[in-house]
This record gives sequence, structure tokens and C-alpha cells, in this order.
Amino acid sequence: MKIAPEMVVIDDNHNGWRHAILPMAQSNEIVMNAVMAAAAYHLAGSIGNETVSQALIDPSLLYESAIQGLQQRQQLTNQDFETQQAVILSIVVLLTAVMVNGCTDFPIMFQMLVSALDAIGGEATFAELGGEVAEFSIRQIRKMRVYAAPLLSPDTGLLEILCRAEESFDCLEYYKRLYPQHADVFSVIESIRQQAYNIYLDRALKSCNSLDINTDKEVAEAEDSVQVGSDDEPLIEYFTQTLEAFPKGAPGEHCFVWPCYIVGSASRNPRHQAILEDTWSDSIIVMASRICFVPRRC
Repeated sequence: MKIAPEMVVIDDNHNGWRHAILPMAQSNEIVMNAVMAAAAYHLAGSIGNETVSQALIDPSLLYESAIQGLQQRQQLTNQDFETQQAVILSIVVLLTAVMVNGCTDFPIMFQMLVSALDAIGGEATFAELGGEVAEFSIRQIRKMRVYAAPLLSPDTGLLEILCRAEESFDCLEYYKRLYPQHADVFSVIESIRQQAYNIYLDRALKSCNSLDINTDKEVAEAEDSVQVGSDDEPLIEYFTQTLEAFPKGAPGEHCFVWPCYIVGSASRNPRHQAILEDTWSDSIIVMASRICFVPRRC
């Protein structure tokens, strides 16, 4: 999987996208269908010629086939754990594919993942029964959940970041333990992501009266932590300073796409916008140079 290196902080033999999911695909049709669909979109984008790529293979057909296979097993409570795990991993693979691909199915796919986890008893049950593969999957799911939330709706973004931001750092903490020599760099990545969360919360909380939320305690705590109501330009200034201090070529430089997008959406200062756009573009270029993927609709 060419996309696999960009989904983790460091691509190594602990990268479950390659070393856990691909071996499962060899023995499980459900996972294989999802991997084939993701690979077909990559292939179509890499060729760069729609007529040729469609003649070789139509990614949308493989994608639809994978979705149909999942729908046939949507009653997960009646399935054995091996099938339950395969369904969840397949959804995670397809969710990653539509994130990179820009497919409008993202909210639907994300809800499928939430429903599947609920059906088997939640993350704790999945982790307990699934071992290393499930632990890897949960780290990715927790990160995706918070990244996805602001793109689904303002109230979802607010609630997920308030309640689950800490969990989203699990993947980064995992690599901190594996690579203590990069602890300083990882701390900067963590700071950049947390600052993006705070800037989003600052904006969202200013309009929280219009949102359908029932978490008064969490809202009050968030207001204290981000000093809601204050001018957010100093927050963005500090964010850009942290970005500019990140060493070029250090591990994880491709991780700034999401934070820069979120902060850029809040910025009104042309100088800040230029810095954020440059960093966002550089991160995109780093990713694109490795995955050779041209975004297109499902």
C-alpha cells in the first residue's frame, strides 16, 4: 500500500497498514475487497489517464463490491469475531481510501464504522479479543474520529475534540515509546496538533449557543483552557511560530495537513495564511511524492 507510509508518524515494521492488514487480506475476502478498492483508486490516479485507467480497472466497481460485501454482513452481532474484525478493518481501509480520494461518502463510511464498533460492544471489546491487530486499528480509529469530527458538523467537531482529543494522541505516544531519540520532534508535533484543537475549540465555543450540546462541564473546562472569547490571532501567531521552528526533514513532517487546514480556516491574517498555506502545501507535496495519488470522486 503506497498510502500506508503517510498514515503513521514513521513508516517501519510496526506499520499495521502494511504488516497487519495486508496479510489479513490474503486470507480474508472482506479485507481483500477493501484493499483492492483502495489500490484501484491509487492505480487510476497514478496512471494519470482516465481512459486508460478505466479500461484496466474501474475503481468504483471494486469500491461498490466492497460496500456490498459489508452490507451483507451488517448484522455483526450474529457473526463470529473473525468476521467482525474483518468488517471493521475493511471499513477502516475504505475510510482511509475515501479520505485520500476526496470521496463524498466519507460521513456514511464513518457512521458505518461507529455502528460496527457499537455492535460488537465497543473499542474495549474489540481490543480485548483482537490482539495486536485490533490495538493498531483502535489507534488509527481514535485519530480518524477526531480528525473527521469538524468535517462532519460543528457540534460533532466540538463534542469529539472536547471528549476524545486525548485519545487521538495514542498513535503518536506509541511512536514516542518506539523512538525515544525523536522525543523532541514528537513533542513539537503534539504541540502543533493540540494548538489546532484549541483554536478550533475557541472558534466553536464562541458560537456554542447555537449548537445542540449537553456537556456543560466539558464546555466550561474547554473555555478555561482556551480562554474563549479572547482574540484568537495570538493563538494563530504562536501556532505559526511553532510550525516554522519544526526542523525540515524531521520525522512526521507530513502530519501537518490537518492542523494547517483547521487553523487556516480560522485565520484572517494574510501573513499567517501565507505561512499556513506554504506548510500545508509542503506536507501535501511530501505525501503526494510518496503515494503518487491524484484525488478524484468515488
